[in-house]
Amino acid sequence: MIRRTRETYAFIEAHPEPSTPEEALAHVIAVYKDEDDGRLMVQATHNIYGDGVSTGLTMGDLRALAARLT
Repeated sequence: MIRRTRETYAFIEAHPEPSTPEEALAHVIAVYKDEDDGRLMVQATHNIYGDGVSTGLTMGDLRALAARLT
């Protein structure tokens, strides 16, 4: 059984469970609204293009994609 607190219910009220890819993207942006644009959110590769080099989508990339949907 899942034990929910008042904080959990407040979070659910503020951020309903997404049911479409667009809602999921908006959900990620809302939950991580204070994150820096440079934070890597979805990592595709690591150390393929050089030591310590990662590719993927940053928070800024996700914000730019969301802006195109609106």
